[in-house]
Amino acid sequence: MLLASLAIQRRVLGALVLRELQTRYGRDNIGFLWMMVEPLLFATGVLVLWRMLRGAYDHNLPIIALTLFGYLPLLLFRHMVSRALYCIRPNVGLLYHRQVSLFDLFLSRVVVEVAGNILGFVFTFTVLYMMDLVNWPANLPLVLLGYFYMVWFSFAVASVAGALSERSDLVEKFWTPISYLMIPLSGAYIMALWVPARLRDWYLLMPSVHAYEMIRGGYFGDGVGTFWSQPYIAFCSAIITVIGLYLFREARRHLVLE
Repeated sequence: MLLASLAIQRRVLGALVLRELQTRYGRDNIGFLWMMVEPLLFATGVLVLWRMLRGAYDHNLPIIALTLFGYLPLLLFRHMVSRALYCIRPNVGLLYHRQVSLFDLFLSRVVVEVAGNILGFVFTFTVLYMMDLVNWPANLPLVLLGYFYMVWFSFAVASVAGALSERSDLVEKFWTPISYLMIPLSGAYIMALWVPARLRDWYLLMPSVHAYEMIRGGYFGDGVGTFWSQPYIAFCSAIITVIGLYLFREARRHLVLE
């Protein structure tokens, strides 16, 4: 019975993901392959700008690698939360199908964002690696672990924002300034080592900083001092996820079915 239910849920999610891809990218030109090209275009612009403004190195670290492993996870976070806003309202008609739940509508968008970011990350890294602009990570498993926690944290925040956006339009209004504040606070461009010691503990309260520290520690190796706690980011992400799941459970009460 459980396996049958999981099989049905897998088919439902697969259909919603295909619907999301077609709705977002269409069938013209390169279609869903834009998932891979879009992050590359974003990253290229940022990489070129930072290279021109800050030179080849920042704090004795190569600026291209530093920016690449900071910007694309940040892009994942911002896009995932943005796409989660009002993820139910435009698709409310699908809820007449018994197998489709509120969380399925949210999860389909999350899957598309994560897949697109991974494809863009791999594609961009491959291009830069072939151009000899980045090196192979010193500890690839640690890079992947940090990226996993960044995905989890982004998913957790997106679930809360997505569920709350169905209750109030103010969530979208507040998210715009918050998303810009996250640029300096998330750890995307500032390593904990660079923060003054008296402020470092406060900086490390932001869970995403730990994910970035893992990613950079895995890429640059032991030669760069990093500060991260796997239990801390796992605990924070788990708590926020539980809150998001509860809010999605209660979100149906705030929907208007037409």
